[in-house]
Amino acid sequence: MKFYWKRMKQPTSTLLALAIGAVQIHHDVVSAEYTIRGNPNVRDDPPPPCDDYLNNLLASLANEDPGEVNRIRRILAMENRPCYKHYFDTFADHFLHRVKSVKKHMNLHIPKAGGMSLCSIARHSEYGSDIPADTNCWEREHFYPMWCIYYLGTRPKWESCEALDENTPGFVMNENYLDYPLCMQQRLYSALVREPVERAISHELHLDALKDTDHHDLPQRLFESRLAMGRMNYMTWALTADLFADNLDKASLVPGKMHAEVAMDTLSRFDFIMELSEDVECDAAILHFMGLGDDVVEPHMNAEFGKFEAKWHPPQPRSVYEEWNNLDKEVYDYAKRLIKVDCEFFKRLKNANSKPRYHHLPKNLAGI
Repeated sequence: MKFYWKRMKQPTSTLLALAIGAVQIHHDVVSAEYTIRGNPNVRDDPPPPCDDYLNNLLASLANEDPGEVNRIRRILAMENRPCYKHYFDTFADHFLHRVKSVKKHMNLHIPKAGGMSLCSIARHSEYGSDIPADTNCWEREHFYPMWCIYYLGTRPKWESCEALDENTPGFVMNENYLDYPLCMQQRLYSALVREPVERAISHELHLDALKDTDHHDLPQRLFESRLAMGRMNYMTWALTADLFADNLDKASLVPGKMHAEVAMDTLSRFDFIMELSEDVECDAAILHFMGLGDDVVEPHMNAEFGKFEAKWHPPQPRSVYEEWNNLDKEVYDYAKRLIKVDCEFFKRLKNANSKPRYHHLPKNLAGI
């Protein structure tokens, strides 16, 4: 995905290019049958644990791209357990130092995935005094939901990550498309996911309930187009629109297979991915490290429009929504794999009640 990193315009492009293939190269030498992306048809016996090559790589990456460290951790946890176990303490130390050092938070709010529940939790956390009382944890100029903005192409871009950091609350939700490049030096990133067909049906019913109210300022035809957009691969769109539609109304982007691949790669770099109420112990561990407390999250139901959804039936058969959300299904299935290894990681960290052991870190890793 060279095009992806070119679009990101990262100053450490050489290092990142090395990082993307580094573990793959190492294991190509160890075993030609084993790849970092994983292959269900390979031999059952795992490759040997990693050597100091990965240790040095992680040390080099720590200052520049914490998202790449997240990605490598998750891929090793899914595909190379001996290597993951060998470097668990290194990943743990890096992550614990990151959540200690980076206090502000950016959540990509995928509608009808539990964002209002998360916002409510944030309001009762240390972030509460920084969240405007008249919004659902959004920043009003940039992060309005797509059904509130007349033309998505007019949504202003942040001049820099520093500008984003200075002009948004400590906890902010973006119910719109994700901005690139990610500002991971300034923010912890998170996303909530939900089974795509259930999410799309809920989203459509929610928006349909809005269309005859004063909750939006859009002309009816434009609102109908946004309704259609929300029920078709919306998660893939939200994760990729800023990369692929720079000079167009973002709503015109129709996601394809390439967009799904980029969406999966981006999620693998986030600090936190959740599916609420699937595993309450996991939810509590993630919320703990997000700085939102340890409360168990109740099942999400939009307080104002949930009563409509409970009574209505989907306008189309479920099979139609499955076809409309085929890409989101791929992204969701991959997100579930990431969540599984994350739950193991976060529960182990929380249960151990460990503190960063900086004197054990590779050279430069503790200085992030």
